[in-house]
Amino acid sequence: MSQPPPSPSAPPPSSATASASDPNAPRQSVRILRRTIAIVIVVAFSLAAAGGIIVLLGDIESEATYKVIGTTALTGAVSVAAFCGATLIGRRTQWFGIVTIGMAAVTMALSLWFLWGDPFGGPDNYDVWYFLFKTLSSFALLTAVASISALILLLVPRSWMVRIGLPITLGLLGLGTSLVLVTIWVESAWELEWLTRLNGIVWILAALGVVVVPLTSLLLRAGAKPARADRAGETSARSTQPSSSEPSSQPAPALSPSTLDHINAAARAEGITADELIDRLLTAEPRTPSADESR
Repeated sequence: MSQPPPSPSAPPPSSATASASDPNAPRQSVRILRRTIAIVIVVAFSLAAAGGIIVLLGDIESEATYKVIGTTALTGAVSVAAFCGATLIGRRTQWFGIVTIGMAAVTMALSLWFLWGDPFGGPDNYDVWYFLFKTLSSFALLTAVASISALILLLVPRSWMVRIGLPITLGLLGLGTSLVLVTIWVESAWELEWLTRLNGIVWILAALGVVVVPLTSLLLRAGAKPARADRAGETSARSTQPSSSEPSSQPAPALSPSTLDHINAAARAEGITADELIDRLLTAEPRTPSADESR
């Protein structure tokens, strides 16, 4: 006697709860936001580049040609700044990336107004034009420095040199920006010789940090890879050796669900993915245990 086919069972309520509290949902929204910003940047720069090519095929001596070419170059520069800010979205310093994108948008708007509009307003409005020009110069400076700072903030302080050099470089960039803003808005500042000397020294040291700190991070990370590879090789070699108490076909133990939840929670607190957290912990420099820990 044949039995009726079993009716499809309803999914357990725990699956709906798990999907509602999916730890990967914030990460997915960050990816969507980054992708949207990237699409906007690519579309805007592509349209500006196409316009530049079209006007170059016509009369290159006209005023409109110079304006379109200027718009293309301006869009490219602002797109790079916005991209630098977008790289910080989803991290602990994402607020700085959002500020960078906002300053890039303001710089773009003011520059387009100066390029296509009439901010001068006639010879009688020189003071207004001078104020707007200083405002545009200030936003352009802030956007450029913020873009460089956003890229430096992507570094992971794995070594003591990066931990020390990173805040010093950011501090020098902030100090140099403040000194330049003083010279922009205070006309008498150009007459101070000591301020000019200090400004030059600060920017030289800031440029040195911008170059040295990322290179140091990359070189130290590259130099630590062979050692990690050797340790991984030794571990795999020991794991492949036959054991007298355990059969060779025994599978490797898996992490418990509670351990995975702890790892995901720690990664969300740091503003990074679980893989990035594990990579940071594995690539950290080995610490010598103290006397109390070794006992």
